[in-house]
Amino acid sequence: MIEPKDNLYQEADHAGNEYRERQYGELNEWIEAMQRESAKRRARYYSPDYTDCEAYVASTERYREDFAAMLGLPLPVPINDPEAYVARREEARYEKIAEDRLGDIYRVTVPVHGGLQAYGLFFRPVGDGPFPLVISQHGGQGTPEMTAGFFDSTNYNDMTRRILRRGAAVFAPQLLLWEGGRFGPVFDRTMIDVKLKQLGSSITAVELVKIRHCLDSLLLRPDIDGDRIGMMGLSYGGFYTLCAAALDARISVAISSCYVNDRFAYGWSDWTWTDSANRFLDAEICGLVCPRPLYLEGGSHDAVFATEGFIAESERAKRHYERLGIAERFHSDVFEGGHELNPEDEPLDFLFRHL
Repeated sequence: MIEPKDNLYQEADHAGNEYRERQYGELNEWIEAMQRESAKRRARYYSPDYTDCEAYVASTERYREDFAAMLGLPLPVPINDPEAYVARREEARYEKIAEDRLGDIYRVTVPVHGGLQAYGLFFRPVGDGPFPLVISQHGGQGTPEMTAGFFDSTNYNDMTRRILRRGAAVFAPQLLLWEGGRFGPVFDRTMIDVKLKQLGSSITAVELVKIRHCLDSLLLRPDIDGDRIGMMGLSYGGFYTLCAAALDARISVAISSCYVNDRFAYGWSDWTWTDSANRFLDAEICGLVCPRPLYLEGGSHDAVFATEGFIAESERAKRHYERLGIAERFHSDVFEGGHELNPEDEPLDFLFRHL
């Protein structure tokens, strides 16, 4: 039974607002103070040996393991049947769909983890090979077909075929980033990431495993030169390029376009993990690519990510290379353009110079 309110204290609904405002302000001030402190924490945590490249690589192995664990790797497997979740590399299926003056085009599916499979397009140049291999990674709302210019390639500026024209084989993987309804089912990427994080993994971990298994399979081909592997990606593709190269030393040169920036300004949920600010922001991930060649770029008129954040974080990334005396292996550039792959030749020149 509800008691009558007669003779009981009452007040206006906004009377406690100042306390809630104070709570909100205090929380934001505390978070900002911790964010400022995180730079010191990262510096204390990420302190590899800069004596020379060999010492640096050896000293970063523990950080690479920490980074993988932070992302949720290795992927979980059922306790009662772990062998069922081991994919066999030789089971990759190639379906030839076209042949044009640049070479042969295949749709490829690769078993990855239990019932999971990866899908992508493989472009084999004209000739006998062995060819260098470049992974061409699309971004948000994208597909492998879009990066290849099969139809309107929007901001990719013909990325895949520009690589192919230079004589490299190209693999363009599909990630869970396509435009729902136009290119496949509508999905909630954030909720899928939440479900995976509840299980100790993440959407990033799943997709990096797919990229790695595809590379495993492609390297079984006699027409691929396993010593010359590169990766190039735009936006989300730039994110996956950095992460894949950070974890897999077989990727000998990486080009990340329109991704690197201030993660406090762009802390999207699928780019964020517990304690990442104290260990791995973009410059530290770049440090796991070092001493391998790395090219970072951002558009001067990028409407998605601020140029100032790109410049500041790229400067932090560059210090790893400068301290090792290998500044020529690193390049960052603000090109005249928007949120797009640079239409000029500089990133591709860098890629093939170092392949």
